[in-house]
Amino acid sequence: MHKARLEDINQLFLEYRRLFEARDAEQIADFFRFPLHYFFSDGKKSPLQRGYFIGRVKKLLRLYERLGVTQIVGAVTDVIELNENTSLASLNWVLLDTSGEKPRQIYSAMTRYIVCEFEGELKIDGLIAVDETSRIRESLRNLKSH
Repeated sequence: MHKARLEDINQLFLEYRRLFEARDAEQIADFFRFPLHYFFSDGKKSPLQRGYFIGRVKKLLRLYERLGVTQIVGAVTDVIELNENTSLASLNWVLLDTSGEKPRQIYSAMTRYIVCEFEGELKIDGLIAVDETSRIRESLRNLKSH
C-alpha cells in the first residue's frame, strides 16, 4: 500500500472521529458514498440511503450522550488494499468519559470500513458493523448503578 494512501485513510478517520465528538450527523454522512453498503453483524446486508443513515447516526449520538461519551479515540489497526481504488480499513474505537479526574472507558468496538477513491475523493462505501448493543446495554447498566 502506498504511504500516501495510508495517510489519507488515517486523516479521513481522524476527521470522521472529530465529527462524532461534535455530534454532527449530517457532516458524518458526508464521509459516505450512498447508497451505503451496510453489512449487519447477523450476516444480512442492505443498501442504506443518506436520510435513513442520518437517523441511525442521530440515535447513536443520543446514546453516546446518555452514556457520557465526551471523547472518542479511533485507531486504524489494519488496512488491506483490495484494488487500486478500494481498501478495507479496520478501526478500534474507544469511547471515553473524560469529565472526571481520570478518563473512564465506556466501551470499545472494532469496526471495518470499505473505503473507496471516488471522483478524486476518499469515501466510505461500505460499513461492516459489529453488534454494539450488548456493550451499550452493559454500559447503561453500569451508569445506573453508579
